[in-house]
Amino acid sequence: MNVLLVDDEDYVLDFLEEQIPWASIGVMTVYRANSAEEALEIAERTLPQIVVTDIQMPETSGLELLAALRHEYQGTKVVLLSGYSEFEYARKALQQGAADYLLKPVTEAEVVACLRKVIAVIDEEKRQSDNLSAASDMLKLGITRMREHLMLDLLLGKKYSPAELQRHLHALKLPLGPDEKCVLALIRIETGTEEARREDFELFSYGLLNMAEEIFFNQINEIPSLWSCKDSYRFVNILLPVRLFGEPKQLHLRMSELQQLVQHYLKRPVSILITGSFTYRHELHRQYLQALNAFGRLIGTRSGVIHSLDEDAADPELKPLTQLHQSPTFQQLMETGRWEEVTDKLELILDELNSPLYRSQQHLMEAVYYLFSSFSYIAHKQGDSFADLVGHPALQPESYYFKSIDTIREWALSLIEQFKRSLQEATPNRSHIIRQIHEYIGRHLHEDVSLTRVSEHVYLHPVYLSRLYKKETGESLSAYISRIRMEKAAELLMTTNKKVSDIAKEVGYRKTQYFIHIFKECYQLTPQSFRNR
Repeated sequence: MNVLLVDDEDYVLDFLEEQIPWASIGVMTVYRANSAEEALEIAERTLPQIVVTDIQMPETSGLELLAALRHEYQGTKVVLLSGYSEFEYARKALQQGAADYLLKPVTEAEVVACLRKVIAVIDEEKRQSDNLSAASDMLKLGITRMREHLMLDLLLGKKYSPAELQRHLHALKLPLGPDEKCVLALIRIETGTEEARREDFELFSYGLLNMAEEIFFNQINEIPSLWSCKDSYRFVNILLPVRLFGEPKQLHLRMSELQQLVQHYLKRPVSILITGSFTYRHELHRQYLQALNAFGRLIGTRSGVIHSLDEDAADPELKPLTQLHQSPTFQQLMETGRWEEVTDKLELILDELNSPLYRSQQHLMEAVYYLFSSFSYIAHKQGDSFADLVGHPALQPESYYFKSIDTIREWALSLIEQFKRSLQEATPNRSHIIRQIHEYIGRHLHEDVSLTRVSEHVYLHPVYLSRLYKKETGESLSAYISRIRMEKAAELLMTTNKKVSDIAKEVGYRKTQYFIHIFKECYQLTPQSFRNR
């Protein structure tokens, strides 16, 4: 906090500046001025929280300074210094907004008490301002969230009566009537090969909506005029009254402007599909479902496209993918272990997907489901669970994950590599793996020989390794480790004079009592009784 002292007498300024313990009352900087004009110049640079000024000064009085400060710096508190003859004058100043007044000559105690009172008022005002600001932010955030929920309800088919919908629109400050003609725009922010993290999507959506607000309403308000929401497919949906743009051509021009701004500032292309006009209260749900389907069919995996739905335009003919079913198929190549050809076949499928005739979401998902079916078939043929074989379900739960050829390639290649390794280890190599496991356990029996540690050693997923070991030996890996530890402990008890606690550590047990408990369960004797017998 800083203070500005104003008086035409230097001795008054010297007294106030030197005698008042400013730091003890929370004042870090003290400025001084000999006139109202000089005070206003300093105030412009420093924005003082408190000004202490004499009333009677040549040229410009303290009251005139008070009026100027009240006009320019409403948060600044002014304390007036007055003589006895100016008492009525000072009281009038209080009515004009002065924080307090002091009668000359002032003492140190009087000034400190006055300043503490004024600082307390400043602190309380700041607290109230912060609370009001926080409440305002919560209100704006709440309105934004409730707007999104209302629009999502309408998109998903919830029905409202005209009066009920009007109440919601009024409460949420939406400039729409229940039966107004609108268009719906579905906007997809393209992320290319980058992982589509939710945080990035939220940030890009926020920037995009701010740009759209400025384009359609010529300003960015604290509570936007634009009605929008984000759906589970990661589309940004915008509902626009037809009156905002008039002709469809104007809407297309504004959407092109939005596309260019997003590309320039966010460095991301966007694809946009615009419906025809409709009465949103009755038709929004149907229009939304048709738009979702049309987006995948007409835009698909292409990037940076703007498409307006035209009822008279014929839909493009959907042709089936040929590479999925041409012999040898992807599944046949995997089944026979022709791994180089498997990868080549994948690239042929993806090349066909990338051709103009097949850049639709339907073709893309057709390829994903075919590949998933092939992977699942090979896993089940080997007697394994697909999820266990690869360590996780692999297919992402969000449908928007597979929205480009690059995401399919990355997903499929990682699975091909895991299948290749798993299937190659499914025959004679399995006995070799079992030997590796036993040798590793024997060398590290005194350590934490967990399933995870063993799986890391043989480069297999823990779940798959556990199933493989049980299938080959008829015994679980954890049971084998426990049995080997007990056999080693029994041998040491019979052939050495080592303490039981030392033997426990040597076979991998940090707690002796736990080792004794396990040993007794195995041999029905305590380690010491076993040794004695």
